Amino acid sequence: MRIRILDRYVAWEVTVPIAMSVGLLTFALVTGRLLKLTEMVVNRGVSLAQVGEMIGYIMPAFLELTFPMAVLLGVLLGFGRMSGEREITAARSCGISLYRLAVPVIFIGALVWIISSWFAFSVRPWANRNFADLIYRITQTRSTAGLKEKIFNRTFPGMVLYVDHISPSDGTLRGVMISDARARGQQSTIIARRGLMLPDSSGDEVTLRLYDGAIFGNDIENGASHVTSFRIYDLNLKSSGIASLSDLDPDSLSYGDLATRIAAARHAGKPDFVAESELAGKYMVPFASVLFALLGVSLGLKPARGGQSERFGVSIALFFAYYALLRVGENLADGGRINAFAAMAIPDLLFAALGIWLFTRSAADRADQGRGPGDLLWDWVERFERSRQAA
Repeated sequence: MRIRILDRYVAWEVTVPIAMSVGLLTFALVTGRLLKLTEMVVNRGVSLAQVGEMIGYIMPAFLELTFPMAVLLGVLLGFGRMSGEREITAARSCGISLYRLAVPVIFIGALVWIISSWFAFSVRPWANRNFADLIYRITQTRSTAGLKEKIFNRTFPGMVLYVDHISPSDGTLRGVMISDARARGQQSTIIARRGLMLPDSSGDEVTLRLYDGAIFGNDIENGASHVTSFRIYDLNLKSSGIASLSDLDPDSLSYGDLATRIAAARHAGKPDFVAESELAGKYMVPFASVLFALLGVSLGLKPARGGQSERFGVSIALFFAYYALLRVGENLADGGRINAFAAMAIPDLLFAALGIWLFTRSAADRADQGRGPGDLLWDWVERFERSRQAA
């Protein structure tokens, strides 16, 4: 099919708001992290260059979310403007069907799908691994910069570290709890009143010196357990770069490593459901760009009583609905209740059915063009105002 003037025009009307939406939504997500990053600069001595590097490494995870959302918002705004100025009506009166008008939009959605898949399979795992290594290097040089208070930190492979309070003056850790599963077949829980991070001059490890605590050990193979009290205990924390494949989080693994980990777990008779849901999500989530493009065409034809702000609110509501369904599917997959691909496909299947139904109705002129997607909200607001004035 040749690229005609109409295709270029529709593509331009949609691409510009999509690009603006990507920048706006990504900035909104990054802004939520700026407070913590600023605190690391002011209180932990982290340089601005390292903060910029952190932002660069967390950007792929943000873009993976903003790409589908930007497609929905961009198509809504683009088709909403053309519909409001009767350009869609003029095109259809000339015999151009909605199916033909939607071709460049679906093509853009498919292109974003490919880009999102590349981010999911290659860019985000690479960025997550480098982000973990950067946090570790900062931890080595800046002591507690890589740790968060009242959070289960997974900075170090095979360990979960919880700190109740971090002193901003000297970096002393208060209320330390550690779950250490680095030794195969053994699980240790360490509780200490306070602790200090002591970076090694060689740069290969960090020593966590703990004071006034106890070690609760459990030997899984022999079924034995022990409790040991200590006044001072040194715990050596190795670099994340030497972690084994099973120590890394699934979202930090490439496609090949993730498939290897899943196959090894299946062969051992202990399926890794979290890794399987991560792999399924890499296939299913990027496809939402195509579904949102199709949905945006139908909703963009509807009038908006609240202007462009209404379309922005509709796109946010639809994306949160998709994300809520995705979390439901992820919980089902992580628990092994149903197949990972079936669970992660739940939001795609529901939104595909909704998008196809709305689009076919709009293409056949059976949709109610007199009411927009935000009319239910405006009706509720008007009823609320009338009841308030009457009272």
